[in-house]
Amino acid sequence: MSQPQYPRRPRRTPNKRRRLLLILLPILIVIVGLSLFAVYRMQHSIIKNELGLRNLPVDSSLLQTGAPFYTYENADDRVRAVPGVDVSIFQGEIDWPAVKAAGAEFAIIRAAYRGYETGKLVPDDTFARNIDGAAAAGLHVGVYLFSQALNEEEAVQEADYLLELIDGHPVDYPVVYDQEEYTADQARTDGLTGEQATKNALAFCRRIHEAGYLPMIYTNNDWAGTMYDMKQLDHYPIWFADYTTFPTLSGGFAMWQYTDQGTVPGISGPVDLNLLLLPADT
Repeated sequence: MSQPQYPRRPRRTPNKRRRLLLILLPILIVIVGLSLFAVYRMQHSIIKNELGLRNLPVDSSLLQTGAPFYTYENADDRVRAVPGVDVSIFQGEIDWPAVKAAGAEFAIIRAAYRGYETGKLVPDDTFARNIDGAAAAGLHVGVYLFSQALNEEEAVQEADYLLELIDGHPVDYPVVYDQEEYTADQARTDGLTGEQATKNALAFCRRIHEAGYLPMIYTNNDWAGTMYDMKQLDHYPIWFADYTTFPTLSGGFAMWQYTDQGTVPGISGPVDLNLLLLPADT
């Protein structure tokens, strides 16, 4: 007996749009994730610079605390540290060839400051002598300005003032923004908020970078912890002051000021000593 011929059920055809969506969804997720990561890195990666500076942690076990300068090399991070000094009028007359012969490779020189009471911008009296003397002795040279800016406009004014001062001078190392608490007396910035201080640093650094120099921000544990929003600043090289043998800063740093009581031939009295973290192959 033959089986009755029942009509076949229509064959289900896959929903092409649904299949396509299932294929494209993971790709879209990856693309969006990579885009967000790229934006984050663009905002938080250190700016491109010829020195190859990066903000890095220091492995204290690799630190050699010799005299007159510390030494440091980290093969894993491909980093070597070069020693240097930072100076101002307080160091008086400096014998720069003697400083170079003692092992210093660079000098960061105070170029100017804003008065903590008057707000007036003035050059350091020894700036021109120091910058030209250090360069003539064969040291790399950077500069810093001690800021008392109340807002971004004043920070930009400070940057412009500094740029005018260093024009024509051999500056091949960082141009540094140094804003910190002034404790010796009542200062115009005593009521400055951390939010405003961060904005000031960013405004200064943007103007310095636009002018073709490498900006850097000076800070210490106090300001990094209670004033500056370091997540907004960490795409600039950080100069970190910490007078211990175990310097730690979230996000790392590019230069470490490890003492303000150093002694170096050619400089009378105490001087700040620093290590700058450079790529090992430079």
